[in-house]
Amino acid sequence: MTGKSLETSEPATVGGQSPAVAAARPKRSGLIRRVVAVSFSLIVFAASVGYIGLTFRWGDLAQVLKGVNLLILVGGGGASIVAYWALRTLRWRVLLRRTDTHVPLVDLYMCTAVSLSFALFTPLQSGEALKVELLKKYGMITRAPGYGSFLVERAFDMVALLTMACVSLLTVVDVLPNRVYAYGILGCLILGCFAGLVVLSRLQLSGRPRQLLETMRQCVGNVPTLVLVTAITCASWSMVAVGWQVTLYSGGIDLSFAQTVSLMSIVALIAILSLIPGGLGITEVGTSQLLIRFGFAATIAQAGSLLLRSYSLLNIALGAGHLGLWKLVRWRRSRRLGRADATESLAATTNAPVS
Repeated sequence: MTGKSLETSEPATVGGQSPAVAAARPKRSGLIRRVVAVSFSLIVFAASVGYIGLTFRWGDLAQVLKGVNLLILVGGGGASIVAYWALRTLRWRVLLRRTDTHVPLVDLYMCTAVSLSFALFTPLQSGEALKVELLKKYGMITRAPGYGSFLVERAFDMVALLTMACVSLLTVVDVLPNRVYAYGILGCLILGCFAGLVVLSRLQLSGRPRQLLETMRQCVGNVPTLVLVTAITCASWSMVAVGWQVTLYSGGIDLSFAQTVSLMSIVALIAILSLIPGGLGITEVGTSQLLIRFGFAATIAQAGSLLLRSYSLLNIALGAGHLGLWKLVRWRRSRRLGRADATESLAATTNAPVS
C-alpha cells in the first residue's frame, strides 16, 4: 500500500514568536503604561484630597471668602481670560499661515476659546486638540497643518513654563536644597531646544507622519516667525499671571507680579505632571504651600487656592458662552449664505431666455 506523506506547514515567526504574540506585545505594554499612569494619578489625587480635608480650616475659610470682591474677580479675571485667548489665537494664526492655511479670524478665535476652556479638565490639557477636530469638521482645516502647528504650540508652552519655573526657583522661591538643580534644568532646556530643532530638520519619516513633520518644519523654519511666536507665548503666559494676580487680589491677597509668575508656572507644572484632570486637589495643595512660603497665613493661603479654582470655573463658563455664541455666528452666516444663494437662483431664473 502506498501512502502520501502529509506536509505540515508551520506559521512564520517574528523574533522567534508567532505574529499574533508579536503583535500583542505593543498592546500589552500600552495597557500597562495606561494602568500605571491612571494609578499614579489616583494616588496623587487621593493624597491631595486627604491633605485638603485634614488641613484646610473650612470655617475660617468661609469668613475669608465672604469678603471677596466679585466685581474684580469676574470682571478683571474674565478680561484676562479673553485677552489670553486672543493672544493664543494670534499665535495659532501666525503658525497656520506658515503652512498656507487660512481660517476666518472669528472662527479661529471662537474655536481657540472653546478648546482652551474645556482643556482645563483633561489630563495634560490634551483637550486643546479639540480645536483641530472642530475646524476640520467645518471644512476649514486639514489634520496635518492643524496637529503640526498644535504640537509646535505645545513645545513653546512647555519651554516657556519650564523657563519661568526655573528662573523663579533661582530668584523668588527658595525651595530647592541646592540652586544647582535649577541651573541644570535651564541648561538642559536650552540644549534640548537646539537638539529638537536639529532633529526636526534632519528626521526623515514616511506616510502621514511625514506630512506632520513637514508642517512642523514650516512652522519653525523661519527666524522672524520663531521670534514672533516666542514673544506671543511670553505675552500670553504673562496674561495668565495677570489673571491670577487679579483673582488673588479680589480676595485681599496682594502678590507682586514676579511672585505671581512663580506661583503660576510652578503650580501649572505640578498640575501637568500629576496627570490629574484639571490638577484637582494637587493645585490647591501646591498653591496654598507656596503662598505660605510667601508669608501669608495658612487660612489666607488656602482661601487663595480656592479663589484660583474659581478662576478655572470662570474660564469654563466663558468657554461655554463662546461655544453658544459661535453656534449663533455660524447659524447666521449659513442663513445669510442661503438667502444669497436663493437670490442668485431667482435672478438666474428671471433672466433666462424664454423659448
